[in-house]
Amino acid sequence: MGALPIDVGIFDRLEVRMFKTVATPMVVMLCLTTIPARAHHGAAAYDLTATTTLDATIVAFKWINPHALIEFEALDGTGVIRRWTAETAGLTILLRAGWSATTLQPGMTVRIAGHPARNDTASMLLERVIFSDERTLTNFVPR
Repeated sequence: MGALPIDVGIFDRLEVRMFKTVATPMVVMLCLTTIPARAHHGAAAYDLTATTTLDATIVAFKWINPHALIEFEALDGTGVIRRWTAETAGLTILLRAGWSATTLQPGMTVRIAGHPARNDTASMLLERVIFSDERTLTNFVPR
């Protein structure tokens, strides 16, 4: 008996087609599940056991996702004006806590309290802003 004339190429094409049918959805699912996990971060960069309170002049209030940013100037311990950044909670939480995109305006003077960065940069995780009329907005939804 002689060898049967079989087109081996058809098996190769079937394997490639099956691989694409199975592998492509798996790769897509892997990408979709890792992007959100990578995009979110915790508060590990901040010292949550310490609170810094500064008399501040607002430079900018950036109402952006995933967290609004407050840029402000304040005197450091040596009397030098230093530019700081305070990271807030997400915009949905801020809205529920009474904030809006126009809450802080450049030139406003407020008192800002937050948890300082562990790397000694002029940045913090916001806890609250106290206005000159003693009104307070927090970085969380008050109970």
